[in-house]
Amino acid sequence: MNTSEIEAFLAVVRSGNISKASKNLFISQSTISQRIKALETKLEVRLIERSKGITSINLTNEGENFYKIALKWEQLMTDSKMLKQKEYNQSISIAGVDSINNFVLNDVFRSMVGDHPSISYFFRTHQSNEIYTLVEDNTVDMGFILQERVSESIIKEEFFREELVLVLNRKLGSRTSVTLDSLDTTKELYINWGHVFTLWHEKHFGYGGTLGVETHTGILINEFLKSEEYWAIIPVSMAKQFTKESNLQIIRFSQDKPYRICYIIYDQNNENAGNIHKDILNYKSLTENKIQLNDEGTNLEIQL
Repeated sequence: MNTSEIEAFLAVVRSGNISKASKNLFISQSTISQRIKALETKLEVRLIERSKGITSINLTNEGENFYKIALKWEQLMTDSKMLKQKEYNQSISIAGVDSINNFVLNDVFRSMVGDHPSISYFFRTHQSNEIYTLVEDNTVDMGFILQERVSESIIKEEFFREELVLVLNRKLGSRTSVTLDSLDTTKELYINWGHVFTLWHEKHFGYGGTLGVETHTGILINEFLKSEEYWAIIPVSMAKQFTKESNLQIIRFSQDKPYRICYIIYDQNNENAGNIHKDILNYKSLTENKIQLNDEGTNLEIQL
């Protein structure tokens, strides 16, 4: 197989049909078809389902699997082309979940890049389970996760614990009593903050999930909170950022406070991991103010 054949395959998948792919690559439809046919012949599998009269394409199971391989090939080709432009001594790849990367570690990442200009950094956002796989495969050097899982090769350490608070988009008086029973559970905006939070949620609501809206990104929670009917239990770091943009009410729990644990993970056989780990710890102080909530402006508490 060659570069043009894989490029044709990716173009068809992304465009949805051969006609659009040919326009994007500035070649004829017949050339696209020939390249994909040649690719299938070399791989000895059918990648695309072909039906007469149907313009859109569907991938076979083999096509779905090859698409993942083709994406990796594309990234390798991009990296190879950049070798002449980049003269870095080292490359470091770090993956984290959305709420950690964007609300806690952003200053850490900025400082690392600024202090080490000779290093090429790649910061990625994934879910915890995906990060475990990336670290195990040494696709990334280090990960920041919320969900634990057993792995023989992975070293896991607690990086920080962070209080979770209730946020509402409505004014409450300083003497207003807030209880969990007063919240409409169908209007909850829910992110699974880890096993500890799931147990806490089940204890106080009777179930570990939600009857409301579940999401994986803080941005969507912030969008929904523009409406007064929704509420969420989120980390302090996220709540502090949201209140900079809107007049949200932050309410702390008076007892049995919920919290989340962020773990740092790396493969014990990764040669880069040890130095990266030490470097990360040197910048940890940059996270402390983000995950701590001052008493000022948070005089309200929710009763369990």
